Amino acid sequence: MLRSWFTNLLGLEEVGPVTYFQWFLRHPWPGFVVLLCIGVAVAFAARLYWRERGISLSRRIFLGALRAILYTALILLLFEPVFAIEMAVKLRQSLLIVLDTSESMNIPDARKKERELEEAAMALGKLPFDKSATQVMDAKTRSEAAAVRRIDLAKGILDNPNLDLFKKLGADYKLRYFSFSDAVVPASGEGDELAASLRKVGATGKSTRLGTAIDDVVGRYSGQPIAGVVVLTDGASNEGLEPLEVARQMKDRGIPIFPVGIGIPDPPDVRLEGLVVQDTVFAKDRVPLRFRITSKGFTNRKVDVVVTVNGKEIERGRQEVTLTGEPQFVEMAFLPEEGQTALKLEVAATPLPGEVVADNNRLSQNIRVIDEKIKVLYVEGKPRWEYRYLRQVLLRDHRLDVKFLMTQGDRDLAKAAPERYLDRFPEIAGEAFIWDLVILGDVPASYFTPAQISRIEQLVRERGGSLLVLPGQQNPLTTYLGSPIEGILPVRLQPENWNDIEETVHPVPTSKGDEMTVVTLEVPEEKNAARWAHVRPIYRVPAVAGAKPAATVLATLSDFPRRSEPYPLVCWQRYGRGKAMFVGTDQLWRLRFKVGDKHHARYWGQVIQFLTLSRLLGENKRIQIETGRRSFRTGERVPVYANVLNEAFEPVSLASYTLHVERPEGKAETTPVKLEPVKDVPGFYQGFFTPEMEGRYVLRTGPAEREFSNTIELQVATTPLEQLEPAMQEETLRKLAELSGGQYLAIRDLPTLADTLKPEGQTTIVRREKELWDLPAIFVVVLLCAATEWFFRRRYDLI
Repeated sequence: MLRSWFTNLLGLEEVGPVTYFQWFLRHPWPGFVVLLCIGVAVAFAARLYWRERGISLSRRIFLGALRAILYTALILLLFEPVFAIEMAVKLRQSLLIVLDTSESMNIPDARKKERELEEAAMALGKLPFDKSATQVMDAKTRSEAAAVRRIDLAKGILDNPNLDLFKKLGADYKLRYFSFSDAVVPASGEGDELAASLRKVGATGKSTRLGTAIDDVVGRYSGQPIAGVVVLTDGASNEGLEPLEVARQMKDRGIPIFPVGIGIPDPPDVRLEGLVVQDTVFAKDRVPLRFRITSKGFTNRKVDVVVTVNGKEIERGRQEVTLTGEPQFVEMAFLPEEGQTALKLEVAATPLPGEVVADNNRLSQNIRVIDEKIKVLYVEGKPRWEYRYLRQVLLRDHRLDVKFLMTQGDRDLAKAAPERYLDRFPEIAGEAFIWDLVILGDVPASYFTPAQISRIEQLVRERGGSLLVLPGQQNPLTTYLGSPIEGILPVRLQPENWNDIEETVHPVPTSKGDEMTVVTLEVPEEKNAARWAHVRPIYRVPAVAGAKPAATVLATLSDFPRRSEPYPLVCWQRYGRGKAMFVGTDQLWRLRFKVGDKHHARYWGQVIQFLTLSRLLGENKRIQIETGRRSFRTGERVPVYANVLNEAFEPVSLASYTLHVERPEGKAETTPVKLEPVKDVPGFYQGFFTPEMEGRYVLRTGPAEREFSNTIELQVATTPLEQLEPAMQEETLRKLAELSGGQYLAIRDLPTLADTLKPEGQTTIVRREKELWDLPAIFVVVLLCAATEWFFRRRYDLI
């Protein structure tokens, strides 16, 4: 009580229990100086009244004390006295309420199950919240609940008279409201104004960045106590930060996430996805294509799938598929019509009655057709199993013009069949540079002259040819140490010859390999991995120190967990204008196990096309632009890469490199794209641009360099990203809650949220200081002392 009166007297507001108080002098003089001044003042006051003999001793002491107090107060005021108190204050936690306003929240789910209808009616305020009891709905309520939009359910929850949840939570927490889709928007206003603003929110966002939104709203209150994040969403995140990774970060920060699932997890839907087809094919080549059908709610129903090329249905391009509810893979093939150079491939499934969305029933891709043969030279030593089977694959491929150079065996082969065999590697530039691809088999470096090896290096670096190295068990790669071939290879050679491999070890495609068609033999990825597992035993592989920094590894060995660095069994890199690939085993003929040539021929055909296509298309120039693929959707970030070489075909190191994006259709527009250098890869740059409109885009260098660079043409289509996945992602939302330490809530579980949250708050120390020199009470004391002394001096006739 006394302490409270004293703090009020000083004008200090108590916001919590006082834990500490003190007074001090702000002036930086040492304490002994202050005491000395006070002592001198007191002594002066005592001496002053000691000499007054006309009054009694007690009166002299009284008046001397008043004068000493006056002097002491004035001295202390000169040294700026300050009084301070510290109080323990409990801060209210913030509860962040986040509403999903992406386009998928506009989906009117077709609710048929009684539980789904009840939850929708509860959210709309038509039924009271009850977790257990089955409730009776009239026909009107049932009709409204059957097809209400998700966004309307979310709004109903926020302003529900039967729930009144957020008003109750507001008593214990500071509620912060946000909406999000591709960006976070704070809700404005308080009370009725806030409720009105939330009712006006529309589900118009073109994408859902769930992880980014959670990270954003928490970041806005960094350093403040946060009780948790309540997210009203269907969970269909398709851009931005990975939500589960953000959930792990929230767990570390002690911020639980409480997702409220809006929608149903299994709406009736048929979806086409995963179209796999080459974007460049050869004339007279049968083009295989594969895609996946996923379905929910239509088990045992039949759907028509139609494949068209340039608007015309292909032969046997219509299939009736019986849906199973599981992913189903469909394979077809077509032969481009003679004279066609550009194809638009479209795959479509006829929408079924009751489908929630039909925008995901269609796939498309542009394909380029070329009519040239690939010139291949295969240099091999002793005929081995891989050579024997690969030779037949090469000879049967109508796209190839292939010749062989055998360094061992019959020396008269070239004389007997000059149309098929060479007797030596050409040293003359005109003869050496005609090859699009040189396959270097089990041949030692000593077979070649320095001039021949130099021609191979020039073919790749300057002429855009490719080198495929396929070592065997007889001649180690170490013979090429110090030669130009070592520089071309995408692996780092070391002095050891071989590494022995256990019999159970087999090739494993990498994530990069799964993205490219080179090592894709079957779909899905599980079947592809199982097919590669047949390649064993491998016996031994060339000893290499690993892949070079600029190399891309497509396949490793299954013993990679026991290695410090996975073995680069199949990898490639750019070298100058061309490409180089390393295949570290000659046991790939084992892909024929029980299936004949099907997968062995497919693999080598894909490899050869990958290595040679850019040269056939005239794209192997010293400035090479890449985008990974040629088809994108509006709003999707397009990765752009540039490999920049100078006139000597050496890497160019710059602070940045600029490309230009042009839109030939309609109004001509040119947009610069700035690329940044990639660390540890000289001459290699990367950047991004985002097309906002559909149509054709051309990516090229500046005018001064166009003669020495390729041009990339992209097709951008408007794909409704929010309509690709109509299901509420309940499993993802449950995992999100689990990883963050929160809890997943169905709509009927919402009344338990207040009990699940435990308002803990955060205690902080608040310090208040008051300078006493301007405190009225101090001046009252000074004036009172002075007036009292004056009054008694006058009374005692001392004035």
